[in-house]
Amino acid sequence: MSSMHDVIVVGARCAGAATALLLARQGHRVLIIDQDRFPSDMRLSTHLVWHAGADLLQKWGVLDGVRASLCPALTQFSLDLGELVLRGDPPGAKVGAAFAPKRIVLDQVLLDAAVAAGAELREGVLFDDVLREGERVVGITAKNPDGSVMTERARWVVGADGRHSRVARSVGSTTYHEFAKEDGSLNTFAYFSGVPLRGVEFISRPQRMAYAWQTNDDQVLAGIILPGTSPRVARQDTEAHFFAELEAMSPDLAARLRAGQREEDWISTGVNTFCRQPAGPGWSLVGDAGLTVDPITAAGITNALRDADLLADLLHQGLSAQRDLDDAMAEYAPRRDAVSVPLHLFSQNMAKLAPPTDEVVQLFTGLGQDQAQADRYFGVFGQTVSPNDFFSEENLRKIAASAAPSAVSA
Repeated sequence: MSSMHDVIVVGARCAGAATALLLARQGHRVLIIDQDRFPSDMRLSTHLVWHAGADLLQKWGVLDGVRASLCPALTQFSLDLGELVLRGDPPGAKVGAAFAPKRIVLDQVLLDAAVAAGAELREGVLFDDVLREGERVVGITAKNPDGSVMTERARWVVGADGRHSRVARSVGSTTYHEFAKEDGSLNTFAYFSGVPLRGVEFISRPQRMAYAWQTNDDQVLAGIILPGTSPRVARQDTEAHFFAELEAMSPDLAARLRAGQREEDWISTGVNTFCRQPAGPGWSLVGDAGLTVDPITAAGITNALRDADLLADLLHQGLSAQRDLDDAMAEYAPRRDAVSVPLHLFSQNMAKLAPPTDEVVQLFTGLGQDQAQADRYFGVFGQTVSPNDFFSEENLRKIAASAAPSAVSA
């Protein structure tokens, strides 16, 4: 039997749970459905929440739940370029740290908060299709765990069901800024215990990168990144391949990982990336359903939290009759894209792992001599500084001036 909700959220992981939490706290009737049962992990995630994301978790009052899981705050960041090591802190962050909670932790913290705020959760429910009245989406059909059909109506439907979003297919959302996985990066990673780290460590060399950071359970997530066109390695050869690549970049990090203990199987993945049309009559997309970015910048979760914050605010304005609902939601696509598209294209360009040009060498030389600009560079990743602002011609001229040798009077 159908009932009426203000919003149905399809997908209960971080993007959907955050959207539901924010709407339920403002008194809206929210139904969340997900085909999984929770707590539930998501292994295809490096689960880094950058500074802007941590600030949102703090704003929403759920960061203490992440801290309570004994997930350490990440406050030191380094980028080893071989002849130069940059260190910096993203400016403008309120919490002043990033976190890397495993998804079984982060998703559950947000979902528990959403349910506590009054959202209804139905687990083991598989979304089937949207209901329409004319061109407008007015609800969903789905399959219950027992195979029966569920029909629910709502003033708005949110697809937060990942990059293979069934909601996006049902509403006919179009894609743009789309790239094949061969045009991006190939990421291979695993969890280790007993590995000392010096904060968040990035190592960059032509056509390869490596990274390592701390997560829950006193573990370290460490990985290598190669171009998406790289040959795939047989599963039984993954460990030897990983350490051969890492030792070529950083014998020190390789030795620390070898001295530790690998705790789970290797994961190796590349993804196609895209922006999707994020809204239409009666529906919207959030998280990877609407925007999937190359994982080289680890931007996905922070993107999802930021877009959930924007989406919930606009929906609240419309649902509470502060504004016409469709007028409010007309702002979602341009406001999301103003932030997301530059990050997406920056990530895609970085994923090429191209050998550095003279201009790139000059850029990093300048950053090595200007700590404030180095901090702003890390802020691009921490999402406290826009890529468009950092890479503007004016700012690049300032950095180049730092790199130029001082004039010597005759």
